[in-house]
Amino acid sequence: MWRNSMSSCTDERNAQILIQVLKAHGIKKVIASPGTTNACLVSSMQSDPFFEIYSAPEERSGAYMACGMAAESGEPVVLSCTGATASRNYMPALTEAFYRKLPILTVTSSRRNAYIGHNCDQVTDRTVLPNDVAKISVQMPIVLDDVSEWNCTINANKAVLELYHRGGGPAHINLETTYSKKKVTDIQPVRIIRRFMKYDELPNITTQRVCIFVGAHVEMDDKLERAISEFCKKYNGIVLCDHTSNYRGEYRAFCNIVANQYYWKSTIQNVELMVHIGDISSSDYKIQAKEVWRVNPDGEIRDTFQKLYNVFEMKEVEFFEYYNKKKKDYSNNELLIAYRQEEKEILSRMPELPFSNIWIATDEYALAKARQENILLTTNKKNWTIIRPYKTYNNNRLQLGMYEKEEWLYRLMMGKTLVFPTELKKRKTTLTCPDEFQRNKTIDNTIYRMKLVQRKTQTV
Repeated sequence: MWRNSMSSCTDERNAQILIQVLKAHGIKKVIASPGTTNACLVSSMQSDPFFEIYSAPEERSGAYMACGMAAESGEPVVLSCTGATASRNYMPALTEAFYRKLPILTVTSSRRNAYIGHNCDQVTDRTVLPNDVAKISVQMPIVLDDVSEWNCTINANKAVLELYHRGGGPAHINLETTYSKKKVTDIQPVRIIRRFMKYDELPNITTQRVCIFVGAHVEMDDKLERAISEFCKKYNGIVLCDHTSNYRGEYRAFCNIVANQYYWKSTIQNVELMVHIGDISSSDYKIQAKEVWRVNPDGEIRDTFQKLYNVFEMKEVEFFEYYNKKKKDYSNNELLIAYRQEEKEILSRMPELPFSNIWIATDEYALAKARQENILLTTNKKNWTIIRPYKTYNNNRLQLGMYEKEEWLYRLMMGKTLVFPTELKKRKTTLTCPDEFQRNKTIDNTIYRMKLVQRKTQTV
């Protein structure tokens, strides 16, 4: 066992992230096998008195040591080895750990994955593992930018959390290295993610304002909708929705008009806590929450807003009912009032919404469509093709689109009548087509035909 009071660490950021995540979860037992590729990680752990490091010159024996240590102590154990075939020696013991559900975190250090398959020395493919040697296997590549640092942070948290998840078991991290010899003492903090089950003691909500972000969601029953509304009443919250969220309670807020203004910074965008439920959403409302809690029965780490701190593996109604019971008093609904005042202020400056994604989401767009179709139905013509603009690139240009593209293209080429909305008369239009069509003279024909039928075009 090596213990050192010296406080220094490698400058390789992915190794720094892993070390801090281990310390945050109280994982201190490490069995290291000697090598060059894992030197940055092991030497940094040696310099930190928190860790207990045991030497195992041969990896197979070291892995069985980890099994015994984890079984006897009830604590997670870290295995560390170098590149090449060293990690292959872990497999017999890790198979045992898998079936015994022993919390062993295997960290295989490696050169960069880009070298896989190029006959480079000390490089083996560790991207695919047998099904029964680890519950999860993640990669921690070299940190080159904010995205790669975020990726390493998430993967380190995922692997460590899986050691305890649903009965526990072994997990695997492949840690890339550049063999850096630089040491640093000032290390940036790392975001630690926790997972809670319904039988755990859940963290307190101490913030003054809370947003609930609802992605695409199945139909909510009355019980869940009431629990969400009660939560908002007690914790000064609002529910950020789109049309796929399926929450229809009194705290619903369609925030695109408020949150997507270029010259307007909404107060709802800076909240202390956001509770994330549901799945994918095309809207993010540019929310800058200090902390995000994800609530979902799958218990997965899905860091949509890159501010995830807590994952609650439980039904949404269980989460909201738990916190509703913890607080007796009601809030002043300040956040909901602020949102409604902002929306009213913005709309007062915009008596009529221009053609835009926001307008398409309003009832006015649906009414406009219905009016157009009604006009067509009342004529004596039985066969119409309607073209509606569906995306605004700027104030002067629209892109035309519809499902039956072949039909309207044929009509243009044949000089037949097409129906356009009136706003189209004021703007330039664009016809797009595949490369193989552009290479054909047919496109020139089509454009010529479009010019010919301009005088015949009816507007609705």
